[in-house]
Amino acid sequence: MNDLKAELERLARTPGPAPAVDVPAAVAAGRRVRRMRRARKAAVVVVAAGTAAAVSVVAVLPSSSHEERPDKVVEPSKYPSPLVQKATFGWLPAGYTRTRVAQEGGRSPSYEVHAGRGPGSMSIELTVMPPGERPGIPLLPGARKGKLTKAAPVNGRPAYWSIKPGGPGSQQVPAEFRWEYRPKSWALLSIGDRAVADVATVHRIAAGVRFGGDEPVAFPMRVSGIPDGLKVAQTFVDTRPEAMIRLGSPREDDQLTVLLSVSRPRYRELFKPNTKIDGHPAFDTRLPHPGLRPGKEPNRQTLWVFGVDGFDVNIVAAGEPLRRLQARGGLTGLFRRVTPLGTDPARWTTTPLR
Repeated sequence: MNDLKAELERLARTPGPAPAVDVPAAVAAGRRVRRMRRARKAAVVVVAAGTAAAVSVVAVLPSSSHEERPDKVVEPSKYPSPLVQKATFGWLPAGYTRTRVAQEGGRSPSYEVHAGRGPGSMSIELTVMPPGERPGIPLLPGARKGKLTKAAPVNGRPAYWSIKPGGPGSQQVPAEFRWEYRPKSWALLSIGDRAVADVATVHRIAAGVRFGGDEPVAFPMRVSGIPDGLKVAQTFVDTRPEAMIRLGSPREDDQLTVLLSVSRPRYRELFKPNTKIDGHPAFDTRLPHPGLRPGKEPNRQTLWVFGVDGFDVNIVAAGEPLRRLQARGGLTGLFRRVTPLGTDPARWTTTPLR
């Protein structure tokens, strides 16, 4: 079950005011839990491919007055591209296309590519493991120990099923396949669509994957005025478009996240506006609101700005990044320096952080 979805549904069912949930943090937490389960060979096979879909997708409209302010002038980039393609799908079943690219850092960095039948669908998930790290073996229903089944080689390299189509565990996850695409380097392919979860199709998808390359991924937004010295900890780009960038430092409490997502009535219901920014309804944890009292977390702030040209902007800052942002207007100032670049990928940028 998607951690974020479960949390939002729980809040929606709860009478009375909803608490202030940090959506990007919930996304990251859910992904970390899934990855830790795999790494410790304790992944319960109820996690279907595509459950990493964490946030609603954004439909960014053409430029508006929000982009025309003086602080939208392009500055030299302080950060390189935060997301570089490490693998791409070659062959995909009819009707499928790439829908999301994601990168997660930390001690066990991984790269993911998703494909589905249209924007927002992520029925096929490819995970490129860090060099030297093997995917964990999921537990089967009833906490039974799973095992690998040898498969036909992929481009001459060793391959295995952790969940073979029609075999144990396939009632929850139709197929899970891994192969050593080069010495001590592994990739994991998870299939959530039973219509394409057959041995021949899965093997053909794996055989078509191309590894390597350094092509940067373009983002549908630009953010200026980011403090120096932070490192990208997690990011993704969706083809709708949708994008999230999370930065941090060696200090665990330091965080800066910018999320661009489609406007949703549910978000506005959960994070009830308690102010306005440039005429847009907004939710700021530093102001009185249902849930946590203002000042409860003095070193952390969450800001939502709703209905900006059809999308919402969510910014979360904590620790040193929050302190350093105060000199340039705090989170409100950073919101004013977030520029959506429209729906045409030709207008997107590979250096979104400035």
